[in-house]
Amino acid sequence: MDYTEAAKQELPFEGEFFLARNKKYEELIFFVHFFGGSKKQLLRHIKLVNSLGYDAFAFHLKGNHRDLFSLRLPISSKNKFGAKHTYADQIETLLNLIPGKKIIFSFSNPCASAIEAMARRRCSDTIAMICDSGPTARFLPSAYNLYTHEYKVKLLPVRLLLTPLLSMGWSPFLHRDIHADLAQFPEGFKILSIRGWKDLLIPPNHIDEVFDPHTQIDWTKLSLPECGHLTGLRDFKEDYAPAVESFLAKVATPL
Repeated sequence: MDYTEAAKQELPFEGEFFLARNKKYEELIFFVHFFGGSKKQLLRHIKLVNSLGYDAFAFHLKGNHRDLFSLRLPISSKNKFGAKHTYADQIETLLNLIPGKKIIFSFSNPCASAIEAMARRRCSDTIAMICDSGPTARFLPSAYNLYTHEYKVKLLPVRLLLTPLLSMGWSPFLHRDIHADLAQFPEGFKILSIRGWKDLLIPPNHIDEVFDPHTQIDWTKLSLPECGHLTGLRDFKEDYAPAVESFLAKVATPL
């Protein structure tokens, strides 16, 4: 698929194409950034896949941490409450607008939003997925860890107050709905799950609980023993990059 003309068009959510100088594969790598992040924070990953010969696409998820506590209720097109589901709306919208086959590359808990969007579309043109540092099957501990280790809220009572508020604002289902979504993925659908053993936000076993029940999915792990949350490519490129390259080459279509 040639995205040269598509790259000239204005897409929602500040969607932007990053075209490879030497394109070698048909599929587009569709990036979904982590909660509270931005497409700019994925430039290291975008440059990696561009260097491997893949066009890429990234955008800004609309709705950040502060929005969860605003008066604007996050209600999705499916009448579900929570940022997880409104994120899925945004991802679904962009997947519908961008032609051609796509490989999803998502990060942390928004991986669950990407899974929801893909399930809505029956994975119609998304042929594979990479999940880095998520999603978790246990959202409450993940939210508590976020306030403890990422936002560094010192007072325990404040952390205990904010954790359920963030969790409900994310989704009242607390990721229990992931299993119904993954059950709709086709037989043999390939997923690469990247995790760091020293991840203080989402432990690897909480990620395993997401994928283990779904035997129809062909999923593999890249385990990085010394890695934390989302730091694999930055700190362990010698392990991270070859694993991503190998996975993509197995699922992509050479030109």
